[in-house]
Amino acid sequence: MRSPTVLRCLSALGLATSLAACADDAPADDTTYNCEADDRDEPFAINLARTGPGGTTFTIVAADPALPIRGNNSWTIDVSRGGAPVPASDGEFLVTPFMPDHRHGTGIKAIWTPDPATPGRFTVSPINLWMPGVWELTFEETPTGGARDQVVFTFCITG
Repeated sequence: MRSPTVLRCLSALGLATSLAACADDAPADDTTYNCEADDRDEPFAINLARTGPGGTTFTIVAADPALPIRGNNSWTIDVSRGGAPVPASDGEFLVTPFMPDHRHGTGIKAIWTPDPATPGRFTVSPINLWMPGVWELTFEETPTGGARDQVVFTFCITG
């Protein structure tokens, strides 16, 4: 069994290695990214929707700020299945931001807060897109006793 000191050192070494790998892949100026030169993303738009293979639809109905920015974002998401709103009590909801070019996500977990006035509507915040580049955002819903369904939105953050 390893001591807590050894485990802390190994953990710090792993973090340093991850950051170094990210730094090796990063452009020389990591304050901006030329999204126009990258065709992997999609235009961000209100009412943009994706339906997973299990029939769950995730629709972005509002965003603050209006376009995704570097840093924290707050989105309003409608979740439906078969055209009916999915209530907050029906399982687990997640969003996982991931940068495919750097092979990392974010350490900040977004919280899903149900809108009491609109079934199936959630405020999801903070969606932390902490550096410029292409981000894949995987939205998941796992109903109680059911199979997980997911969709991916791909957006680019300029800086």
